[in-house]
Amino acid sequence: MNLKKFIIITLSLLSLKSNAQIIGELNNNNRGVLRVLGTNKITQNCNLGDIVEAVFYFENNSSDTVHISQVAPDCQCTHFVFPEKGVKPHSTDSITLFFMSQNTPPGPYFKRSIVDYDDTSFELLIEGNITIVRNIVRAGQKPIIYQKKQIRVHNTEIPQNTTDKK
Repeated sequence: MNLKKFIIITLSLLSLKSNAQIIGELNNNNRGVLRVLGTNKITQNCNLGDIVEAVFYFENNSSDTVHISQVAPDCQCTHFVFPEKGVKPHSTDSITLFFMSQNTPPGPYFKRSIVDYDDTSFELLIEGNITIVRNIVRAGQKPIIYQKKQIRVHNTEIPQNTTDKK
């Protein structure tokens, strides 16, 4: 009986290890023709209800136009904008991820999106901490209500030759 449990646990751990290796391969953001400029992870703290707009710049190192087939975020709280007409050869463009923190519980968050193109992919990550801001109510005064905001952050300096039209 103990031998069966040992074999099952061992096989489970081996399976997890192989999955971790596959996930780890996605961290290599410079293996294809689209190379992420700067880092593929943005850390940004926010307040509950804020929108984090994370702009990731990348460049096409090939001599052909590269078409991104899809951007797949890990949850419905992350929306995206990407160059649907393709990325021209030897040019720089961007993918923007919008993290909507409204329905996410307070505390640390980690959001991952996979970008697929030409039979390869890379991942973009947004992480940080969500805090709650309480409205301030004092007797005899008008309440101070927290105004939600949109926070725009970039993964690197904005490139000069970008085709990003923002």
